[in-house]
Amino acid sequence: MNTIAEAVIPSAPGAGSGDAGTGTDSGTEAGAGTDQGTVPDTGAPIAPNSVRLQSDSGDYVGGGKHYEYSRANSLLTLQAKGGHLSVRVTGDESWFADFALPAAMTKVQPGTYANLLRYPFHNPVTGGLSWSGDGRGCNKLTGSFTVSSVSYVGDVLKAVELSFEQHCEGRAPALHGQIHWNADDLSVALGPVDPPPASLWAPAAGQTPATGNYVYISSDPGDYIGGGKTSVYTPDTSLVGVSESGGRLSVQADGWSGTFVTMNSVTQLQPGYYGGLNRYPFNNPATGGLNWSGMGRGCNTLRGWFVVDAVTYVGTTLKSIDLRFEQHCEGLTPALHGKVHWVF
Repeated sequence: MNTIAEAVIPSAPGAGSGDAGTGTDSGTEAGAGTDQGTVPDTGAPIAPNSVRLQSDSGDYVGGGKHYEYSRANSLLTLQAKGGHLSVRVTGDESWFADFALPAAMTKVQPGTYANLLRYPFHNPVTGGLSWSGDGRGCNKLTGSFTVSSVSYVGDVLKAVELSFEQHCEGRAPALHGQIHWNADDLSVALGPVDPPPASLWAPAAGQTPATGNYVYISSDPGDYIGGGKTSVYTPDTSLVGVSESGGRLSVQADGWSGTFVTMNSVTQLQPGYYGGLNRYPFNNPATGGLNWSGMGRGCNTLRGWFVVDAVTYVGTTLKSIDLRFEQHCEGLTPALHGKVHWVF
């Protein structure tokens, strides 16, 4: 199931736009355009890179939803080769896009490129496009895209503003999109929220051992993974192990396996709340991920969070960790909760 990214992105100066719900290809025939060259350094702040999608009701690819992405909530990559742009968005959803200018153009140039078919099955004389993702794409499409501004340093693309409109299978509902990209954007995902929200689950007093290393698991009735049971695993009674590498904590406990991963802007576990997480390793890299499975049971999809209550490192070596988590399978209410206390 798709979830809509929650972050609100400031408007990108000069971004092109499509009129939602028109159901027709907009724009005129592609003109030659001109290379704008290098944009002068004015000292003004750089607007964060962003991708915005607006899907009409009935559009198959976007599902009639609105999506907004920046480096704060997703991993955005853009590559240019000659007159071809490829874009990838990896967030709570994953999208793939290609924009091909007419074959005669060796660089991306401003202009509107209309009456296009699906890349890579398009007419190379006119160009092509394709936007797909999350298991959905057009078999056939028509559309257009507009490059409203572009800059290069030599042959290296430095910035581009692009908007597009795409129709699947000859239908009127459209997917509209805007892309703002600048190679100098150094923005990154925010770190964990510290202090964490006070309302989050924590084991009640007396439910966990007073001393020593342990892994505590508590499953609600109806939770598929834990089967509604509560268990405590310690090195004296169970085969238990904890390890960490580059912000990824791995936990093993008598057939159970847990993984907790930070957002891509953080290379070590830090105190705080990591929320809105999906299943590792299919998680949004800008938010982090988690997964607890074992005994032949696991979630196909999940949502959850974890909190690092305390952590210590010596250099890059983890020395101690206190972590608690909550996991929901398949969008259901019953949860699996757990706490890990470990000192190396």
